[in-house]
Amino acid sequence: MVDATVGRITRLATVFYAVVALLSSVGAWIFDVPLFGEELPKGRGLGEGIALGLGIAALCQVAHRLSARLRGATRLLGTFLGPIGMGEALWLAIVSGVAEEMCFRGALWPLGLVGTSVFFGICHVIPVRALAAYPIFAFLAGLLLGGLREHTGSVWPCALAHATVNALNLGWIGALERRRSASVPPAPEPPQDAAPTEMLPVPEAPDSFPVTVWRYDLRLELTGTDRENLPQCLEHEQLGLFAYVARPQVYEELRKGIFVFAESFEEPFAAFPSDLAALSAYVFQPVLGLEVAERYTDEETTDDVRAWKIVANRGEWVKVPLLVPAPEEGRFFVDADREDTEVLAAHWREYPRWFQDAMRFKHPRLRDL
Repeated sequence: MVDATVGRITRLATVFYAVVALLSSVGAWIFDVPLFGEELPKGRGLGEGIALGLGIAALCQVAHRLSARLRGATRLLGTFLGPIGMGEALWLAIVSGVAEEMCFRGALWPLGLVGTSVFFGICHVIPVRALAAYPIFAFLAGLLLGGLREHTGSVWPCALAHATVNALNLGWIGALERRRSASVPPAPEPPQDAAPTEMLPVPEAPDSFPVTVWRYDLRLELTGTDRENLPQCLEHEQLGLFAYVARPQVYEELRKGIFVFAESFEEPFAAFPSDLAALSAYVFQPVLGLEVAERYTDEETTDDVRAWKIVANRGEWVKVPLLVPAPEEGRFFVDADREDTEVLAAHWREYPRWFQDAMRFKHPRLRDL
C-alpha cells in the first residue's frame, strides 16, 4: 500500500516533469537545438552513464557519513518525501532524470557546460537552511553530467546517470525513513495533574528526604523562514517534550519566533538531548539546553547541585558538565558558560569536531589539544 504523502508527491512530480519535458521539446524545436544530442546513444556511452551515476551515489554515501549537516539534510528530505518505496523511487528517478536532462543538457545546452551547470544549481535552491548546500551539489553534478554530454555527444547517457543517482538516493532515503518511523516509540503520556511549564520546587509529597529534582530548560529563538520551516519539519518527529507541551502549542510558539521549555521531574528526562538534536537538524544554529540536578534535604533547602549544558548541532548532541560554585547566602547559581574544562580535556577525543572548534575558541587552554 502506497503512503498517501508518497502518492501525492509522485503524482505532482509526474505532472511537473511532464510539463518540463514538453517545454524543453518546444524550446528545442523553436531554437533548432538537438534535444537529445548530436549522436545516437551507444553501448559504451550508456555504460559510462551508469558508472557515473553509481559514482555520484557512492560519493553521496561517503559525504553523508562524514557530514552531520548532510545527515540533517537527509533527515529533512525523508520527512518531506515520507516512506517512499523502491517502485515510486524508480519511477520518480526516471521521469526526473529524463525531463531534467532534456532541459539542461538538451534544450539549454547552447549555454555551455558552465552555464547549464550554474542554472542547474540555481534551479535546485530550496529555501530551507538545512538544505542550503544542495545547490552546490547540484552545480557539481551538473558539471559531471555536462562533461558526459560533451564526451558522448548524447543526452541519453546523462539521463541514465541522473536516473541512477536519483533511484539509489530516493530508495535509500525511503528505507531510512521507514526504519526510523518503525523505531520511534510513542511519546509518553503527560502526568495528569502537572501543568506543562510549571517549575516545582520539589516533587509533590515526597516520601522522604533527601530527594533529587531534575530541571530542564530550553530557549530556542528563530528568525526568518525558520519560523515556518521548523514546524513543518517536526510533523513526523515524536519529540519527548510533546508529552508535556502540546504539539500545536510548540508550533505556535515556534512561528512566533521563540519557544521556551522549562520542566521539573523526579527522574532524568532521557529524551531531552535527542529532542535538541532533532531540532538542530533543521536549523542552522546550535540548540542549547540545561539539565540541572538539585538535591533537597527538605522542602526549602538544597545541599548539592550538578549541572550540564547540552549543545546540539546539525543533528548531533554533546553533554557538557558545568562548574557550580559553592552557594552564596544559601543559594546555588548555575552559569551555562562555566564549562568544566578539566572534564572536557579528559574526554576531548570523544567530542565531534564542531564542538572541539567552539571550545578551543572559547577556552585558550584547550587549543593545544
